[in-house]
Amino acid sequence: MSSLTPIHVAEPAEEKFAEYLELRGLRQTRERRDLVRHIFSYHDHFTADTLEADVRQKKIGVSRPTIYRTLALLVEAGMLRKLRFGDRDAYEHDYGYPEHDHLYCTKCQKIIEFHNEELVELRERLSREHGFQANSHRLVITGLCESCARTKTTNRKLDFV
Repeated sequence: MSSLTPIHVAEPAEEKFAEYLELRGLRQTRERRDLVRHIFSYHDHFTADTLEADVRQKKIGVSRPTIYRTLALLVEAGMLRKLRFGDRDAYEHDYGYPEHDHLYCTKCQKIIEFHNEELVELRERLSREHGFQANSHRLVITGLCESCARTKTTNRKLDFV
């Protein structure tokens, strides 16, 4: 769950996406509009499978192929970010939320969002040193959350690898 505060954006996500589709010569269908409205109605990390299950439960008429195509378009449009957490791809809002990074617990799969100005300053300094113009970065730090670290056991042979 997110502790980040949404930022003000010039236009709602549905309008921004419709504009992107128009620029690409693609149609804005009812299914795409309903899906974008649903995705941007709350802020949380989700997978394509959890989105599909949620859409089915809420009886939003969107097919599986439309979900996958729309997710890819939202990533291309810069409205969603696709991140790798462990062995799964997850999505999160990029449009309407501030730049941030993640801590990912490999045991319970908890995701903690954070913003650190020192990381941004480091990115800028490294970019200047290499004559590079950076506009963002992605950082996922993996390990154990506080709760899982307290209960860590090393009874399994695999834990010693």
